[in-house]
Amino acid sequence: MKKISVLFLMFLACLIIAACQSGEEQKEITIWSFTDEGEYAVEAFKEKHPDVKVNFEFIPGNQYETKLRSALATGIRAPDVFALEAAYLRKFIDHPSLESLSDAPYNAEELAADHYDYIQELERDSDGVLKAVAYQGTTGGFYFRRDLAEEYLGTSDPEEVSALISTWDDIFELGQRIYEESDGTVRVLPNQSAIGDIQDAKIEQPWVVDNELVIDQAKKDSLNLIDQAIESNSLAMLDSWSPGWVASMQQGSVLFYPAPSWFLNHVLQSNTPETSGQWGLASGPAAFSGGGTFYSIYSDGDNKDIAWEFVKQYGFDVEFLQNLAKDEEYYTSHRVANDGVANEIASEFLAGQNYFEFFNQESEKVDAVARTAFDGDIGDIYGNLLGSYARGNIKSKDEFWERFKKEVQNYFPELTVNEEV
Repeated sequence: MKKISVLFLMFLACLIIAACQSGEEQKEITIWSFTDEGEYAVEAFKEKHPDVKVNFEFIPGNQYETKLRSALATGIRAPDVFALEAAYLRKFIDHPSLESLSDAPYNAEELAADHYDYIQELERDSDGVLKAVAYQGTTGGFYFRRDLAEEYLGTSDPEEVSALISTWDDIFELGQRIYEESDGTVRVLPNQSAIGDIQDAKIEQPWVVDNELVIDQAKKDSLNLIDQAIESNSLAMLDSWSPGWVASMQQGSVLFYPAPSWFLNHVLQSNTPETSGQWGLASGPAAFSGGGTFYSIYSDGDNKDIAWEFVKQYGFDVEFLQNLAKDEEYYTSHRVANDGVANEIASEFLAGQNYFEFFNQESEKVDAVARTAFDGDIGDIYGNLLGSYARGNIKSKDEFWERFKKEVQNYFPELTVNEEV
C-alpha cells in the first residue's frame, strides 16, 4: 500500500509539474488596431512564437479611439499592444498607461536610433521617453502623371521634373502655363491641402506652447501661397478622398499629387490600377511626411514581455521589415532595413522607378517637428478653414484668423488665445 501511495503521489506531482509547464508555455496577447495591416506582422510573429496565442482585433472607423481610451482608462479588457494613428498619437503618448520603453528591460533607445529623425520625434513623449514604436515610413513626394509631364514639361524623368518644381513660384508659373495650354482642363495641384501639408512640415513650433496658441510663420505663409495658387489657376479644387479627386487620377486632369509613401499602395494602386506605368515620383519645394501608425504596450498588462517581442519585431527587426518591404512594397521606418532592400525594389506602377531610393533620400531631409496633444484637433480646424478660404467663403486673411482663433477658443477654452497675426 505504501508503494502504491508513493507511486500515486509521484504521478500526481508529475501531473502538477506538467500542468505548470503547460501553463507557462501557453502565453497569450491581445493586439488592437484601427488598420488590418497588422495581420502581416501577426502571422510573422506566430511563426517565430508558435507557443503564443495572438488575438488580433481590427476595430475600424471612428469607434477605435473612443474604445481604446476607455479601455486604457479603466483597465477593463485593455489590450496588451495597441496601434495609434499619428493624428491622435499625442493625445495618448503622455498617459501613464503607455509603457516606457527607453530603459530596462526594453532598452529601446539604441534600436530607435535606426529610425528616421522625424519618426523618432513622434515616438517620444513630452519628456523625451520612448513610448510608441513606428514601423511605417511616411515620407512624402510629388506623385506625377508621366504622360502629362511629357506633354507640358517636355520630360518625365523624375530628377528633371524635381528640378522644375523646386520652389512654389516654379509650381505656380507652371500652373498658369499648363492651365492656358490645356484650355483649363489640367491643373498642377488637386487642392489647397497640397500646399498646407507641405507647409506643416516646415513649422518651428507646435500649435500650443505653455498652454497658449501659437501660429507659426509657415502656417501664415500658407494663406499667401494659396492666394498665389488661385491667381495662377493652379488648384483643381477637388476635396481629398472625394470621388472627383480619385477620378482626376484616373482621367489625368491633375499633374501633381503631393502625398506620403503609403499613397502609392493605398490610393493609386487600389483606385487606379489601369494607370499602372503612368506615374513617377519627384521632390518638391520641401521634404515632408504625412500620417503614420505606431504601436505601444499597455503599462498594466500581464504579458509585457511577449508584447515587447511583438513591438520589437514590428518596429526594429531588420529581417522582418525587409520582408515586409519586399512582399508588400511597403516603405518602413527603419534606415537600415530600407537601405538594404533599396536596390531590389522598383515599382511597375511608377514605370520601374526605384522609389525606395527616392524615399531614403527624402527621409533624411524631413525635419523633426514637435507636436502636442492639441495639434490634431487644431490642425483640423485650420484645415477646414483653409478649404473655406480657398473657395472664397472667407473673404480676407483677417477674417480667416479671427474665425480660426474663435473656433480654437471655443474648442479649447482652457487655452490662452491672444496671438496677433
